[in-house]
Amino acid sequence: MKKPLTATLKQALTALLLTAVTFAAHAQGEPQVLSAVTVNAHPQKQPQIQEISVRAPDNVRVDGKMNEWASPYLAPSKTEGYLQAYNSSSRIYYTVANDDNNLYFVIRGLGGGVSQKFISGGLTITISRATDKKREKAKDNVVLTFPIAQDEKTTTLVMNSIGTAGSYVDMDSVKFRRQIDSVNVISNKLITDAMKEIRVAGIKEITDSTVSIYNTEGIKAAIKFIKRQPIVEFAIPLKYLGLSVENPVKFSYNIWAGAVPEPKQQRQDVAVGVVYAPPVIMSGGGGGMMPPPSMPVNNNAGFLFNPTDFWGIYTLAKKP
Repeated sequence: MKKPLTATLKQALTALLLTAVTFAAHAQGEPQVLSAVTVNAHPQKQPQIQEISVRAPDNVRVDGKMNEWASPYLAPSKTEGYLQAYNSSSRIYYTVANDDNNLYFVIRGLGGGVSQKFISGGLTITISRATDKKREKAKDNVVLTFPIAQDEKTTTLVMNSIGTAGSYVDMDSVKFRRQIDSVNVISNKLITDAMKEIRVAGIKEITDSTVSIYNTEGIKAAIKFIKRQPIVEFAIPLKYLGLSVENPVKFSYNIWAGAVPEPKQQRQDVAVGVVYAPPVIMSGGGGGMMPPPSMPVNNNAGFLFNPTDFWGIYTLAKKP
């Protein structure tokens, strides 16, 4: 059962939103195998689809923070950022990796529009043993959804919060560092309270359609935000996928983000390039409403109101 948001948390979010608005008024073959800590000294063009096998770092944690995941497309001193591939149609940076026991997905969305799709439409990972067109409907596909699509109230609260963080960033990310960090804490608290289940299909050992994020089956998922950008991480035991590093074979994966529902007002706003979340009801006397910060989405209607997905092929990386 979902835990209701506390009045204190709602008041803190409202106060931060009001402050932000006030400030704003003034101002594929055999794959190459890489370690997840390998970083190239000379950045190269980032692929749309990851084409290499990657060993997960020894200190891997599924916590939505992404700190341990290196990128070969940043300076050698960086370990957090663009990951192994960037799919421009889905606006997703991602890495697929494995160790001897688990398959990992690390996904970072670019911008608030991706956050809105993940929260209100859900994010689904599919792993298929097939590598041709049959993979889309193969009966032995394993499918995990996290986050599961949330209701309008939860989506509004989270989007208002990360929109506030984005407003501070747009104004001056150095000057307003304390405010940004405070809003990020609220955003992550909101999403942690709301998203406590993983939808599971295709694993014969698991008969329930959903499992807790605290499950004992070894399936892990976490989501957090960096400003307005979502980070989602998954870990799936290889035993549930029928895969082994002792006999690595090619398999397919799909990353799918659901569509945002189409309220009439939102359709009108998108036509001019801006999406507004519904207003926040302010607590206390007066009972008025405060519009949250707007999020430019560059005429995003086609992206927001339609699912986006892509397929890739991966082969497990053996331990060096």
